[in-house]
Amino acid sequence: MEFLFKDKEDALWVKEYFTRQCGGDVQIREVALPGQKNYSLKVSGSEQELKRAVVDFIIQKKRNGWIRGQLKHFYFFQAEEEQNRILEIVVGMLKGERPELTVLAGEIDECREIGKAVGPLLGGEGTLPIDSLLTFRLKAYFDALDNYVGIAIDEYKMEQEYQIFIQSLRDYLKQKEPKKETVKLCLGEQAKFYNEQFREITREELDEMIDRRLLTNHPVYIDSATIAPLLSISPAKIEIYTDNPDHALIRTICNIFEERVNVKSRAHFLHEQHAANE
Repeated sequence: MEFLFKDKEDALWVKEYFTRQCGGDVQIREVALPGQKNYSLKVSGSEQELKRAVVDFIIQKKRNGWIRGQLKHFYFFQAEEEQNRILEIVVGMLKGERPELTVLAGEIDECREIGKAVGPLLGGEGTLPIDSLLTFRLKAYFDALDNYVGIAIDEYKMEQEYQIFIQSLRDYLKQKEPKKETVKLCLGEQAKFYNEQFREITREELDEMIDRRLLTNHPVYIDSATIAPLLSISPAKIEIYTDNPDHALIRTICNIFEERVNVKSRAHFLHEQHAANE
């Protein structure tokens, strides 16, 4: 089977792949075609081995570069740092690490989609022009990938907005004097606040403390039941008791208050409350 490449770097990648996988020396030969120079690679293997090689080449060598190209030329993200973050989100979606985003676009089985397009072209003594394969046979795959890119861009922009929101609240805290030294927050079916002596702070007391400007300036993001009271009290120390430390609300509290926060299990709350009341 002969693979034909326009880019010598691509040909070298596949050459090294077959050398690593199958052993032996695979030679690259220059081929002069009208108006351009190509690079030919003659390889041998079963249809399954050849398919695996092309699939790995596209996923490992071409996919991320294609995504960067889309980000730069079609979505106008010129900064490498921004490209890296959006690419990281796309790759996370492809690996199944971002199911909340993947569900918006539908899952892509990369190996199956690429293998389905490549399979009929492999075997025998034929020639497979890799660049034509990428341009024509894999259009549906790259269209699906571009859909992922669009969703990842939206997620990236939301993350940026979230970081701006978090920073604005940190700046707000810097200007506040603590109304209490320590606040204990026990999170179960409801959020309950306690002072340092484990006396519950009633909802009426919390409502009186809340700075209403927080709810006016950040109506979408501010949780009036937990975050608004914590910001308004601005305690020097926050002890959170929960059985779900990875909950988004707790991550947000930790991001805002940083080193002021200590997260413990709800079992600790009962133990400490009992010890305080003895």
